[in-house]
Amino acid sequence: MRTHRLNYILTALGLWLSVSACAQNSNVPNFDRLSAPITATTQSELDALFAPTHSSVSQSDFLNALSSKIARSNVSFYAQVVGDSDPIIAINANRAQNPASVIKLLTTFAALKKFGANYRWQTDLLAQESINAQGQLNSPVLLKGSGDPQLVIERLDDLVQQLRGAGLKQLNAPLLIDRNAFGNMERNPAEFDGEPAMPYNALPDAALLNYHALSFRFDPEHQQVRMVPWLDGFDLNNSVRFVEGACPANGWKSTVNVGVSTYSAWVSGTYYSGCGEQQWHIHAHQTTANQYAQGVFGALFKGHTGLESASCSVERFWDKLFQRWHDCFAPTIVWSEPQAMDAVPRSRAGGTDMDGSWKTLATAQSPPLSAMIKDMNFYSNNVMARQIYLNLSLQANQPATLSNSAQVVHQILNEAGLSDDSVNMGNGSGLSNATRISPRELAHILIQANQMPEFVDSLPRIGMEGTVKKRLIDTDMVGRGRIKTGSLNNVRAIAGYIDGKSGKRYAVVSLINDGNAQSEAGKRAHDLFMRWVGEQ
Repeated sequence: MRTHRLNYILTALGLWLSVSACAQNSNVPNFDRLSAPITATTQSELDALFAPTHSSVSQSDFLNALSSKIARSNVSFYAQVVGDSDPIIAINANRAQNPASVIKLLTTFAALKKFGANYRWQTDLLAQESINAQGQLNSPVLLKGSGDPQLVIERLDDLVQQLRGAGLKQLNAPLLIDRNAFGNMERNPAEFDGEPAMPYNALPDAALLNYHALSFRFDPEHQQVRMVPWLDGFDLNNSVRFVEGACPANGWKSTVNVGVSTYSAWVSGTYYSGCGEQQWHIHAHQTTANQYAQGVFGALFKGHTGLESASCSVERFWDKLFQRWHDCFAPTIVWSEPQAMDAVPRSRAGGTDMDGSWKTLATAQSPPLSAMIKDMNFYSNNVMARQIYLNLSLQANQPATLSNSAQVVHQILNEAGLSDDSVNMGNGSGLSNATRISPRELAHILIQANQMPEFVDSLPRIGMEGTVKKRLIDTDMVGRGRIKTGSLNNVRAIAGYIDGKSGKRYAVVSLINDGNAQSEAGKRAHDLFMRWVGEQ
């Protein structure tokens, strides 16, 4: 009678389990085969898993979280005490699934193994001549890209300030850019999701300047729209009306528009004071890498220390004429005229010493790798991840490629004694439909990485930081775990560490590959799973 009632309830909920013919540990359910509905036998196993006497997370709560939204065959759960040989739970653990951004953990692990936590990227400005007594430089300046994942505007400004400190007043030759460190990459920013303007779709580049991004800052107090960075030669056309009123219920972006073309940008619409100051970040894909570089360096060479341009609102344009000049207009030109940017042929840029004819004028160093992976994992920065992943296969006189980086990752896994049978790295960021890894393999990587403090520190703490800042904030789980999340249209994933009430640390992984992965049911199932592990 009990079995019949149980099967009826579970069928009504649309819940299916994967049943394993055998488990590695007789005490651990390992449901790696599909097809069978829940039976009394598997129900008792679930009772043991999700309803221990000391747990406030009941088995029925967990099952009800999934409800009829997500097929149980599309969900995996794995948890293992760091230092133990067997898991405490392993459901669909051997099946390779798409982990979305959680694959960044493997990119992180490989980068720390290959480079070390203190590794820094160096970007040089070089020339074949020196600055003359008049402060002029009459030979091309070469920016040698090193694959820096974070060559942001502040470091580009530092390079230019070094030139100015060396006496440069006028540049009379083009700026050349050596991008040869990376091999041929995909050149279609719309390839992944058809949204080329989204910041995460910026393409890898050995000389990736400021993520090839533009940020539009809407400032209702001063009735301005500011573009960061300022691009020399760009026109910022602003027809935004700043008005008093509450922010629209469907979001501040619903009443404004932003557009970018090759050499201009425009903003229009109505902006309400109740929205406060906001920023709209875009990937400036309409401009080529060289056009973007020309704009950035042109502005910096001209001495624009504010690193941004301001476009006055239509209503206050004439008022601005009587305010500070540089709020709306460019400062004095430093270089003679806009200069053409040209990629450097490999024959010219090849070799480690630039054939001995190029002399270093300025150098910028990145933050250490430990700081970069923290930024990458806290906020799931896909562009940084793709850059770091490609760097794994960068060698002198050999460009980095996705296939070569995949080989490096597999070698690192093998050297660490880990299987790589289930691993497909995609592009190393998770922004790919091809990425695959099994929960078991990912957990084993986490267990080894627990010995790397920089790795652990790169994961945000539950309820406190990054992408899990708002998770489980009303529970005692706050601060008791470090978790990386992953999300695609049909993927929801978590992986990281949970500190249980027993004092033991657990490596945890859960992957959902389902059409309803992004439903509230998926989020609740993950939250309950983390709570259950935390109560062990």
